[in-house]
Amino acid sequence: MRLPYRNKKVTLWVLFGIIVITMFLFKFTELRPTCLFKVDANTNELASQMVRVEKYLTDDNQRVYSYNREMPLIFIGGVPRSGTTLMRAMLDAHPDVRCGQETRVIPRILQLRSHWLKSEKESLRLQEAGITKEVMNSAIAQFCLEIIAKHGEPAPRLCNKDPLTLKMGSYVIELFPNAKFLFMVRDGRATVHSIISRKVTITGFDLSSYRQCMQKWNHAIEVMHEQCRDIGKDRCMMVYYEQLVLHPEEWMRKILKFLDVPWNDAVLHHEEFINKPNGVPLSKVERSSDQVIKPVNLEALSKWVGQIPGDVVRDMADIAPMLSVLGYDPYANPPDYGKPDAWVQDNTSKLKANRMLWESKAKQVLQMSSEDTDNLNNIINNSNNKDSNNNHYNINKIQPEQQQQQQQQQHLQQQQPQQQHEQQYEQQHEQQQQHQENREEGDGEGEPEREQQLLHQKPKDVITIKQLPLQHSKNGRNSRGGGGAAGGGINNNDKDKNGPMADT
Repeated sequence: MRLPYRNKKVTLWVLFGIIVITMFLFKFTELRPTCLFKVDANTNELASQMVRVEKYLTDDNQRVYSYNREMPLIFIGGVPRSGTTLMRAMLDAHPDVRCGQETRVIPRILQLRSHWLKSEKESLRLQEAGITKEVMNSAIAQFCLEIIAKHGEPAPRLCNKDPLTLKMGSYVIELFPNAKFLFMVRDGRATVHSIISRKVTITGFDLSSYRQCMQKWNHAIEVMHEQCRDIGKDRCMMVYYEQLVLHPEEWMRKILKFLDVPWNDAVLHHEEFINKPNGVPLSKVERSSDQVIKPVNLEALSKWVGQIPGDVVRDMADIAPMLSVLGYDPYANPPDYGKPDAWVQDNTSKLKANRMLWESKAKQVLQMSSEDTDNLNNIINNSNNKDSNNNHYNINKIQPEQQQQQQQQQHLQQQQPQQQHEQQYEQQHEQQQQHQENREEGDGEGEPEREQQLLHQKPKDVITIKQLPLQHSKNGRNSRGGGGAAGGGINNNDKDKNGPMADT
C-alpha cells in the first residue's frame, strides 16, 4: 500500500517543480509573452508599437485585395501644372495600378496636423488629453489609407496623386514606411506660363506678374526638392516632364522598375482607356482633364517661349536659381530639351491635323458614357489612319473648302449667345460660392491683403498654397497586353526660410 502512496507524492512534487520552472521561464526569459502596449516606468508615457492591421476590398469579379500601412503605396507629387496628371493617367492605364482623381483631402489633413503642432496651446492640449505622437500618427495614417483605398476601384498597387503632399513627404514616409514618391519636375518657365494662362489660382501667386510667380515657383520647387532629397533616392524618384514626353517608353520602364511594377505596354497608350472600366477615370473639375485625353505629344513643351516679358527673361537666372540646380538653362529661349521619339512626333502631327476634332472631344468626353467615348475614339482613330496614308487628307474633304469655312463661321456665331449665357451663369454661381467661402473663412489668421483679394477672385477649381515657417516644415484588373532618375543638389545657404507651401 505504501508504493502507490509514494508514487503519488513524487508525481505531485514533479508537477509542482514543472510549474515553478515554467513561471520562471515566462517571467525572466524571452519566452515571456509580448505586450503591445507597455508603460515606461521612467517616463510613465504610453509607447505603442505599430500593429499591422489588415483590411480587405473586393472588386466586381470577387477578387480580394488587402491594404495596410506597410503596403508599397505610390505618391505623385510636384508643383501644380508640372505633369502630375499625365503621370497618374499613364500609371492608371496599367492593369495592376490605380491612382484615380485628385481628392485634396490628404494634403489638407496633413496640413491640419502641422497647424496643431505649431501652436503651443494646441500641442499642450493634445498632450494633456493623452493624444501622443503615436496616437496621432496612427489615426492620420488610417484616415489617409481609407481615402486612398476606397475612393476608386481596388487594385494590387494603390497610388495617390495630390501634388502638394510632397511638401510633407518625410512625414508621409513616417506614416507609410514602404511608400515611394514620384517627384514631377518641369521647366519653371513652362509651369508658370501654364499657371498664368490657365488662370490657376494659387494663394500667394500674383497671376499678373511673371516675375513674382517665378519667385514663388522657385521657393516651392526648392522645398519639394529638399524633401525628396531627405527621403532618399530609394524612396523618391525625380521624373522630368520633358523627358517623359520626349521618351515615354524609356522613362516609363525606369519608373515601373523603381516602383517594382511589371512592364505593360498599356502605359504608353493611356488615351485608349479614358473613362473605361478599370481604366483612366477623369475628373470634371480638374484643369488637366482636357489635355490627358490626348496621346503623349509635344504641344505643351515650348508654349511659354515668347510669352515671358523681356526684363524677366534677362533676370531669369537670379529670379529662379533652381532652374540651374535642376539642369535647365535659364538663358535658353527656346531651350533644347532633346529629340523626341518618332512615334511621339507622329502623335503630335496627327493632333495638329485633327485639332478641331480633338477640341470637340475635349469638350464632350467628360460628359460621355464609356460607349460614347468608344465611338468617338473610333472616329479619331479612323481619321488618324487616313492621315498617315495621305498627309493632305482632310476629314471634311467631301465639302468644298469655302462651304466648310462658312459652316464653321455659322456654327461659331450660333455658339456665341449660348457661351455668353453660360459665362453669366458661371459668374453668378462663382459669386455665390465666394460669398459663402468668405463667411466660412472669416475667422482666418490674418493673411495679407493681396492674398485675400486673390481668394475673393478665385474660380471653382482652386489650388491654394501657403508658406509655413521653416521650423515647422520638418514636421484586379484584366491584363491589357504586353507585358533612375536625374536630379541635382541644393545649396543650403540659398534655402528660403519661409518653409513649404500649404494647401489651405
